[in-house]
Amino acid sequence: METIDDRPRVAVVTGASSGVGRATARAFAERGWMVALLARGHDGLAGAVGDVEDAGAKALAIPTDVADPEQVEAAALAVEEGLGPSTCG
Repeated sequence: METIDDRPRVAVVTGASSGVGRATARAFAERGWMVALLARGHDGLAGAVGDVEDAGAKALAIPTDVADPEQVEAAALAVEEGLGPSTCG
């Protein structure tokens, strides 16, 4: 697993339930990153969780409409609670 300052790397992927977003989530997982999956579709999120876990990484699905700032803020807090604080900044 890749780390920053001995902390695991965390990727937050929007649109993670299908297409490029889902492929991006898989790519991070294959490199050992923990992946927070954000999307509106519950079924697609469940599939993306399976993809990430099949790659041996930890997944956190957060149903989110990124057009809603309150949902985005709530998702950011959920990522920090579920996968750890940001390594940026």
